[in-house]
Amino acid sequence: MVNVQLYGVARLQAGVSSFTSEAKTLKELRGMLPNITKKEAEDLVVLVNGSGVKKSYKFKDGDTVVFLSPAGGG
Repeated sequence: MVNVQLYGVARLQAGVSSFTSEAKTLKELRGMLPNITKKEAEDLVVLVNGSGVKKSYKFKDGDTVVFLSPAGGG
């Protein structure tokens, strides 16, 4: 099981700040984000246990996955 945390606009869009999942891969988890399409999820910054990972990353039990909206400015 992995712990998922959402921040920024992703948190507002999802309507939750965190949840747990049985997803085995990052690709699978991106499709499970509430109220966020897979296409939108592809644009989010992802950290696993505080580090960036490749799209092919396979989760280990107890991993903490953080989804962040990309920074914007202007």
